[in-house]
Amino acid sequence: MKTSIIRIQFLLVLLLLTGKTFASSPKDSVGTVSNSVKTRKVFTSEQAQKVMMMTLAKTTPFYNKDSLLKHFQQFLSTANVLDYKDYVGGMEGQLKKKINILEYDNIRNVFQLEQLNDLKGRYSLLQSATCLSGKKEGSFVRIKDTEGRDMMVAPVQVAGMYSEVQKYKQGFAKVQKGQLYGFLNLCGEEVITCQYAHAEGFNDGKALVKQNDKWKFIDITGKESAVFKNIVDAISLAKGISLVRYKDGKYALIDNQFDKTQTPISDIYDLIEPLPNEDFRVKNGDKTIVIHLDGTQL
Repeated sequence: MKTSIIRIQFLLVLLLLTGKTFASSPKDSVGTVSNSVKTRKVFTSEQAQKVMMMTLAKTTPFYNKDSLLKHFQQFLSTANVLDYKDYVGGMEGQLKKKINILEYDNIRNVFQLEQLNDLKGRYSLLQSATCLSGKKEGSFVRIKDTEGRDMMVAPVQVAGMYSEVQKYKQGFAKVQKGQLYGFLNLCGEEVITCQYAHAEGFNDGKALVKQNDKWKFIDITGKESAVFKNIVDAISLAKGISLVRYKDGKYALIDNQFDKTQTPISDIYDLIEPLPNEDFRVKNGDKTIVIHLDGTQL
C-alpha cells in the first residue's frame, strides 16, 4: 500500500513538471501522417538543406560576438555557394570548441547551464541534420520543433509503422512501435531502434531510457551508458537535469554525468515539487526549502 502511494505521488510530480496527461500523444504531432504531405508545401533536398543552414545559424545572446557568429556571418554572405556538408562540418568544430571550454570549468551555475543547454541542444540538432548531407533527392516538409525552431523533416508513414510519433526535440523525434520506443532523425530514419520500454526526449545530447526495469542514458548515436543504481523512476526536465526516484522512495535531481558519478547534484529528499521558474519545493520530514534546477538551495 505504501509503495502504491509513493508511486502515485511520483506520477503527480511528473504531471506537474511536464504538463503531460500520460495519455497517448497525438499521432500526427510532427505532421507525419502521409495525407499531411498533400496539405503542406513540399521541399526538395537542396531547399531543405538551405532552410536547415538558416535554422542552425540563428545566434543566441551568449555568443553574438565570438568566432561562432563570425562563422555564421560567413555562411550568410555566401549562402548560394557554400556546400551543406562543409557548413555542418565547420559548425560542428565551432560548437565542440565552445562546449569543451565550458565543460573544462567545473563551476556549475544556472547561467552556465543555460550556455551549455544552448550549445548542446544545437550540437544535437546538427548531428541529426547531418543526414541531409547525402540527400540528392527526396521530399521534406517544414515544421516547428518543441523549442520553436524551423525543422525540415521527411514525412513518416505512421499507419502500419509507428503507433506514435512525437514532436522533434533537439533534432530527434521519439517514436513508438508496439510497446517499445526509439528515435528518428530529421530524415525520418530510425537511427535509434525501438527497443526501450520507456524513453524521454533528448536533453542536452542524452535521453533517459528504461530497459529490463533498469534506467540509463543513451547519447545521440544510440550509445548506452552504465545502468543507474537504485533508480526506479526518472523523468527529463531541462538543461541536462532530470528528476529521479530511488528504490526507498526518495527523490533527487541528477545531471547528464550521473551514469558515471552515480551521485545526484542535489541532496536527497522525501519529496520534490515543481515551482515556477525552474525552482522546486523540497521536503525532508517537517522541513521544507526551495532549490534551483542546478540543485543549489535558494
